[in-house]
Parts: sequence; C-alpha cells; structure tokens
Amino acid sequence: MATITLPEGIVTERCDKILAQLLQLPRAHIRYAYESFPFECNGKPIHLHNKVSSGDVITFEPVERPKKNITKKIFTLNVIFEDDDIMVINKPAGITVHPAPGVREKTLVEYADEYCKQLEKIERSGIVHRLDKDTTGVMILAKSERASRHLRTDFANHCIQKQYTCIVHGNPPLNTGKIEIPIARQNTDKAKMIACPSGKSAKTTWIVQERFQNFSWLNVKIYTGRTHQIRVHMSYIGHPIIGDATYGKSPEASKVAPRTMLHAVSIAFLHPRTSEKLHFSAPIPQDFADILENLRSHKS
Repeated sequence: MATITLPEGIVTERCDKILAQLLQLPRAHIRYAYESFPFECNGKPIHLHNKVSSGDVITFEPVERPKKNITKKIFTLNVIFEDDDIMVINKPAGITVHPAPGVREKTLVEYADEYCKQLEKIERSGIVHRLDKDTTGVMILAKSERASRHLRTDFANHCIQKQYTCIVHGNPPLNTGKIEIPIARQNTDKAKMIACPSGKSAKTTWIVQERFQNFSWLNVKIYTGRTHQIRVHMSYIGHPIIGDATYGKSPEASKVAPRTMLHAVSIAFLHPRTSEKLHFSAPIPQDFADILENLRSHKS
C-alpha cells in the first residue's frame, strides 16, 4: 500500500483530481487503481468524487495498468453533435465505456479524451450514462463540470428520453407490452443482474416492429436506467435478445448473432445551458441490418 499526505495549499477538491495532479497521472489511471483496490482517507473508505484537502492522508494500492491491445479496437469517434457544453456520439459495438480491471483494450473514455483533451479534467471524463460493451448507438458526453452535473441530475430524475431497438427470440403474443419488475445484482455473480421484487424499480415498454419466424424486432423505451435493464427484462418475459450470452436462452441460442443485438436509436433531453429541446438519433449498424435482411429472407 502507498500513503500520500496532501501538502499545504490544496483547496478542497475531488480526490481523483488531486491525486492525478500530485502523481502526474491521467485520471483514468486513478480510476483504474480505485476500481482495483478501494482508497482510504484518514483511515476511512473514500470515493473518488469525495472532497479532500491539505493534511488529509490518502492510502491506496499502486496498480500498473496493463498495456492495451489497441490493434483490434481502433476507430474514429463518430460525433453526431458537439458544442462547448456537450458532445453526442454514435458508439460502435465492442468498445467498453470505462477503464476497469480486466479490460485490456482501449476504452471509449480514452478515445474521447484523445479527441477532446478537456474531458480529462471533468468527472468521469464527461461520461453521464453508459451503454454496454456490445450495445451500439447514441451517447451523451458532458464537456464541462456544469453540464455533467446537470445531465447526471436529469438522468437520475428520469427526465431524459431514451429509445432502443433490439431483435429478440420468439414472438410475443401481443404487439405491445410493459414490464415493471425491479432489478438487482445477483448474489452469486455481481457482474450479472436479476429481476426480483427486492431490487430497484425498473420500467420498460416495447412495441413489435416486425415479426419473423421464431424472432421479433422490437422498439423499446426505458423509463429507468438500471444496469442491463432491457436485457434482463426481455429475458424475464421469455424473449431474450439474440446474441446475448449472459441473459440468453443457452450458449447455442446466443450464437444466432455475433453480439447482443441492442441499439440505442435516439435520445431526447434539454440542453444543460440553454434548456433547448434536443433530439439525436443514430441509424442501426450494418450487422444489425444484415441480420434483419437475413430474417426477412426466411419468412414463410
């Protein structure tokens, strides 16, 4: 373990920001170390966003981040919209949003930091919500602390409208449906979620866009932002998303698609500074479109 006593002259500031300055490391590296081994301040657990000041004693485990294998995941950030406050991107499949233990490839945070250096100075590098590694589509990034606070508050208050589309196993008996089942972390596997009464409230609605033999294309709207919400809810009602090896029917069933066929189609929100109503969308990616075309070709 390493210990650092914050020197004189430090005004109260976020823990990760101060450590990054003192250790001359990117904040992404500080986040990686924290996610590997929790930090302590004056002998008590501390979160990276907690404030620290001169005289505080920070204890942490120095962790060397593994070298990234960036040859497999190199892409140009697809920016849909950008101004001084926000950036809206179209996320591709196969890119993890945040650095974390076990993630050896370049993350969206690192690509975004390279594209816009000021993001390194903002909490979570401007990330105000997440998409799973294999989920594609629209994401918002904040380019200022004010925009980050505003957008995170709007997400927490469910003021931001998010529309998704996915391909699922089977054919629901109705053309529309609503799922209101709480979601919690599994006790046996903390990386997985489960629908259960003791979890946090979660609401999802869906509409059948097109039916195929043994499969359906759905438009989905979520009213809460629980981890893996759509994947868990669709699996709960017996129509898991194709390609989902975690919540799918079986390993063999997941091989219908090369990845989880879930796409964030659009997002609508108020601009954090001007309060202007904004709406952005992203077309379905080519692999999603190819599967739809293949399913249409096998319609009876």
